[in-house]
Amino acid sequence: MKYWLLLPLLLFPRTAGAQGLGPVVDTSLELPSSSLLDQLASIPDYPASSSASTPDVTEAEVQDMEEGEGGDIFISTEPAEPPMPVNLGGNGKLSVTRRDTGEKIVLNYRTRDGGYDMDEIQKFDHITRCSLNGEETDMSIKLVELLDALEDHFGKRGIILLSGYRTLELNRTLPGAAEHSLHMLGWAADIRIPGYSSTTIKKYALRLGAGGVGYYPSKGFTHVDVGRVRYWVVRAPVRRRRRRLKHAPPSRHVAKRKAVRPAASKSPSASKKAAPAHKTGARTSAKKKAV
Repeated sequence: MKYWLLLPLLLFPRTAGAQGLGPVVDTSLELPSSSLLDQLASIPDYPASSSASTPDVTEAEVQDMEEGEGGDIFISTEPAEPPMPVNLGGNGKLSVTRRDTGEKIVLNYRTRDGGYDMDEIQKFDHITRCSLNGEETDMSIKLVELLDALEDHFGKRGIILLSGYRTLELNRTLPGAAEHSLHMLGWAADIRIPGYSSTTIKKYALRLGAGGVGYYPSKGFTHVDVGRVRYWVVRAPVRRRRRRLKHAPPSRHVAKRKAVRPAASKSPSASKKAAPAHKTGARTSAKKKAV
């Protein structure tokens, strides 16, 4: 009789791809086909809003939102070598404004023969330096091409950089942060484009299919990188209202402590000393061989 118990297993064997019961794991969405990218790009998430209603956000807030998203933007099986640069349709000229210091650069990074002017690329390395200690790294040229394509598509108004390169030292100051992220490789940037909502920007970034796209509508910025093609959304948590007590305790007037951190400048014209700059590893020459 005991062999009858094995009959269901013989008649209905478990397939190799079947999953058993187990913990639910949050992973980023893989996007293997261009048709799926177009479908995702056409999904309306939030209505476009004007730049005047864009919420203010600091780099610390950007880091805090991203670092809490687990495996969405962190390196898992990424190759050690940076991705090969690809012309994504930009005109070879890129304007970037760093939000925390107000610095602005204009790069003419592409040469007439289709190569790259590494002196111009080094300017991008400098403006994307770590905000903690001013350390620089060799940023991905494919990321430059990606930002150029985004800027040109939206009227060449320039890119506002919220966060670029992050050192391990900066990452360790964030509670619960992963040990590695694409920002630490110089493959990622958190951006805004004047006059356009994060909804509009993320839709076109998805259509380009050059890497990961993170959508942060509550803070009005978009994460773009040149890692694996994937997409994720982070919305603001729902805050519950506290119930009022029938007999509220008497209010106590306590003097507020003054903030130690200086307030970030609200306009690019505000005078602010830029972070010091030094390279982790000097480039071999002023002119690098075109990739």
